[in-house]
Amino acid sequence: MKDLFQLPEGSNEEGLPIDLVLWDLVARLMDLPLYRLLGPRGSRRVELYDGSIYIDDLDASDAEARQIFRDEVASGQEHGYCNFKIKVGRGARWMPAAEGLARDALVVQTVREAAGPDAKILIDANMGNTLNTAQQLLVECADAGVHWFEEPFAEDPALNQALKLFLLENEYDTLVADGEFAPPPYFFRLVEESWIDVVQHDFHALGLTWWRATSAQLEQWGARCAPHTWGSYIERYAHAHFAASVPNYELLEAAPADMPGLVVDDWRFEDGCLLVPDSPGTGFDVESAIWKQGLEDRGGFSLCL
Repeated sequence: MKDLFQLPEGSNEEGLPIDLVLWDLVARLMDLPLYRLLGPRGSRRVELYDGSIYIDDLDASDAEARQIFRDEVASGQEHGYCNFKIKVGRGARWMPAAEGLARDALVVQTVREAAGPDAKILIDANMGNTLNTAQQLLVECADAGVHWFEEPFAEDPALNQALKLFLLENEYDTLVADGEFAPPPYFFRLVEESWIDVVQHDFHALGLTWWRATSAQLEQWGARCAPHTWGSYIERYAHAHFAASVPNYELLEAAPADMPGLVVDDWRFEDGCLLVPDSPGTGFDVESAIWKQGLEDRGGFSLCL
């Protein structure tokens, strides 16, 4: 085990594939839900956001763009979501800078209008802004009440400090979220200095053991957890247990989707929240036929948890 894990900090690369599996196994053997094994310090009612609103309007007029994003919000709401994350940064690559910034603002305002006043609206630039354009976008979207600004630009001590000071001086409640992609060695210094509010390192890449240890340090600094989870329907359930175990979890990333063969009968999704059950372990299973297919099929199908 010492070759697989560096406790309490986390897993070695070789231990990552079984990190969550071992937590699940121990919880089941103890007849405990995973969140209770981890320590139930959070809420079992875990708030989600729909992260599927991408840049789908490059060839559209302003009027057409508004309708595109009204429809996307409506689709998310039909699937039970209340909060929405929007990709911005059109002017970094796909449109002239000024035109792209204006369209970003239009989309954010449209999503706010469609989602209603109680929705949390998040924006994600994938590092596509400069400090100046990030500040300008926040000014343009001030009435929309942006809950967090994700990856406004590549992490930089001077830029992150300047953005945080800008938010404070203008009395914006917007949080700065970052860490999903290749965080630099000095990343956690930015968090400790309160220049980054929400940490988003990838859950699959680092594992539950790492996140459990890291969340405790973030709590001491007054920072929040929101691990990146994209491309895995299963991970949202493991994330929800982690969220229910810590007091400083922010929001869980998800998207309207279904996964055949996943048994989640004890789970409920209502009012934009996932309700963590008290069934043992992670509270989900995979149908035996799917396991068999994943183990035996050599036609391109693979099984990965």
